[in-house]
Amino acid sequence: YIEIIFPDYDVRYIAINDNVDTLKSENELMAFKNIFNDWYARDTSKKIRAVVKAKAERGERVGTVVPSGYKRDPERKGHLLINEETAPIVRMIFSLCAKGTGPRNIANILRDKQILKPTAYRYQTEGIYGIRTDTETPYGWNDRTVAGILDNEIYLGHTVNCRTTVISYKDKRKKERPESEWYRVENTHEAIIDKTTWELAQAVRQGK
Repeated sequence: YIEIIFPDYDVRYIAINDNVDTLKSENELMAFKNIFNDWYARDTSKKIRAVVKAKAERGERVGTVVPSGYKRDPERKGHLLINEETAPIVRMIFSLCAKGTGPRNIANILRDKQILKPTAYRYQTEGIYGIRTDTETPYGWNDRTVAGILDNEIYLGHTVNCRTTVISYKDKRKKERPESEWYRVENTHEAIIDKTTWELAQAVRQGK
C-alpha cells in the first residue's frame, strides 16, 4: 500500500506516531518498520497454524460454524451435541438420497416443505449473519447445500479437520487440500446417521 498503491492513486499517507507524511518527504525508517511488521505477521501465522494443527490431530473441531443437525455443548468447548430441531432434517436428507433422490430434488422437497436452510436457521436462532445469509429466501435450499451435508462425515460421529487451507498469511483465499492431508478422528461425538444409511447414500451418489 505505502510503496505502490497509495502513490498510484495519489493518496497522501500520514502516520502521526511514526512522524511520517508522504507529502513532505519519505521516511527511510518506514521501509524497515514494514519489514519488521511483516516478520511479526509471518511468525504469528506460523504459531497459529501450529496450534490449529495440534488441535486437528487431537480430533478437536477447528471450524467456527456448527454443522446443521448439531449444536454447541455449553459444558465442553469444541464438543458437539445433537440438535433435536435440525437433526431430523439431516436424517430426512440422507434417507431421501439413500432411496435414490438426487440433491437437486431433495432441495426442491425441502423448499416445498418450507424448511429453513442452515444459514437462515442460524440467523433466526443465534442471530449469526454470515456472508451467505439471505434473509429474503429463508427456504431457498439448493443442491450445493444438500450435497455438502451428504459429503460430511461429521454425521457419522467423526471429526474431519483441515479440508481447506489458505494460500498464505497474506492471501486469505481458500483452496482444497488433498484428502491425504486431512485429519480424521473417529467417534468424537454422537452420530446422527448410521453407517448403513451413509454407505447407501454414497453409493447412490456415485451412481452405483
